[in-house]
Amino acid sequence: MSEKTARGGNEIDLSSAVQAVRRRKRAVSKAKAEAGEIKFLNIVAMVDILTILLIFLLKSVSVSSTTAPTKKEMVLPMSTTQTKPIEAVKIVVTHEKLLVEDHEVANINNGAIPDLELSPDNSLLIPDLQNALMNWIRLAVVNHEGSEQHYNLEILADKDTPYHVLFQVAYTAGQSYIEVGQSTFGFDKYRLLVAVPPQ
Repeated sequence: MSEKTARGGNEIDLSSAVQAVRRRKRAVSKAKAEAGEIKFLNIVAMVDILTILLIFLLKSVSVSSTTAPTKKEMVLPMSTTQTKPIEAVKIVVTHEKLLVEDHEVANINNGAIPDLELSPDNSLLIPDLQNALMNWIRLAVVNHEGSEQHYNLEILADKDTPYHVLFQVAYTAGQSYIEVGQSTFGFDKYRLLVAVPPQ
């Protein structure tokens, strides 16, 4: 039988009250448990994280600018040096073209740069090469906010390239500089890239 007591003329069913209290406790416990669960994922934040990781990985495995380009029309001279190349602006001299960072600036015919592509006042100066190098310096000055004044130059020439062409390239590089206020920005170190035979 249900226990009942009278208080103020009202009857209270104790078993029903106990069951109600238990149901209330179960509801509270369930609500607390559900409050700690993750019922949704913020996809936008996850996509942002994945994008950052992807950029980082691509940057990590990207080809270094110190890697020598491989061209059928150019074979680097061999050397036993073990010095690692440094980051530098690349001038590539093949049998047929002169390039700055893969952008053609002059032609080479029969081992020489045509007279029409040389300065009329100075046969050692290659104007298009000079302009390309000066444009690179201007961009570097802007990117580095003028903090660097001296830059490295790397010449990759075919092993059969005539010395006169290399001399014209080096001379033109020496004439490629810009002046900003009291500061002069240009190339101060030139290097010839060579191939190392396999061990």
